[in-house]
Amino acid sequence: MSRIYDNKPLHNLPVINVDIPSIWDPNQYSSGDGVILEGNIKGRSRFSLTDKSHSKFRYYILHTEVQRAHRRKFESNGREIEPNFSETHKVRTGYLNSSYKVEPKGQTDKLSTDQVKDIVCHDDLTKITSPRLPKECTGCLSLWLQENEMEKMELEEGEMIRVKTSGNGPFICSITKMDAEAKTKGNYAGGENVGGSWTDKIMGMKSSQPADTSQAEGVDEDEWDD
Repeated sequence: MSRIYDNKPLHNLPVINVDIPSIWDPNQYSSGDGVILEGNIKGRSRFSLTDKSHSKFRYYILHTEVQRAHRRKFESNGREIEPNFSETHKVRTGYLNSSYKVEPKGQTDKLSTDQVKDIVCHDDLTKITSPRLPKECTGCLSLWLQENEMEKMELEEGEMIRVKTSGNGPFICSITKMDAEAKTKGNYAGGENVGGSWTDKIMGMKSSQPADTSQAEGVDEDEWDD
């Protein structure tokens, strides 16, 4: 059965007006590689920023309890590649999936919640969002999404999301709503089509070169669970 999208609850959020004493430039917070994270939306806020040139910028803030996170990784040519989700991985050693061994995979790109905050939080932005944090989630991360991107989404409090940040700041460049089994998702902001899979997006980062069948074959699994 198809579902009619009604974003009226989003528009019912009060708009919080904030004056910025300088020219607003979110790019100044976007240096670095950024992070990929999963989290639970604990609250939402709606902001309208006015800078010294009287230009206005509108955002939704998703106050998110981080469940797990990893650094984004890029090759020297700028192509994004899959993070190292775990320090070890299973490799098949027998036929018919009969036996495996665990091999080192290198240093993991996994981040603690405190590490994520150190990477993406900036004091001047936190001063804007912290008064609106839900009381039950003082440790939440406030993630910024442009209002026109939020209009494409169905996001409610209590839902799980996967997010990529634009560099080492709280601004979202890609967001996926996870389904009940936390495997695939709903909608993307950032140019992707509705109904895309976050897993497909990550796997698409991998090299398209044929695998070397002379090497032991890795096990396909959701390494977020490691």
